[in-house]
Amino acid sequence: MSAALTDQSLQDEIPHLGLLRKGERAVVRGFAHTHNAEQLALKTRLLELGFAPGEQIRVVAESFPRRDPMAVKLGNTTFALRRHEAALIHIAPADRSVA
Repeated sequence: MSAALTDQSLQDEIPHLGLLRKGERAVVRGFAHTHNAEQLALKTRLLELGFAPGEQIRVVAESFPRRDPMAVKLGNTTFALRRHEAALIHIAPADRSVA
């Protein structure tokens, strides 16, 4: 086994929005590296919608039974995101004192 980690294995170690469950909160930390034009366009669109570093987010709903798509509250707006889209958004734990 190689000592060097691949980009994908590094990506898997970074917490991202796609891992959260209903009711969980987080803070946007940044975005994943993009590997193609489609991902770059999606990342740009998410940033334009307000998924900027420092923003508080909360998962308000998940589809049943496979949890995809998910509904995410950002400010006063709710967005529906597929898990693969949410995986582009890196997160950090939210401050518990913020309601």
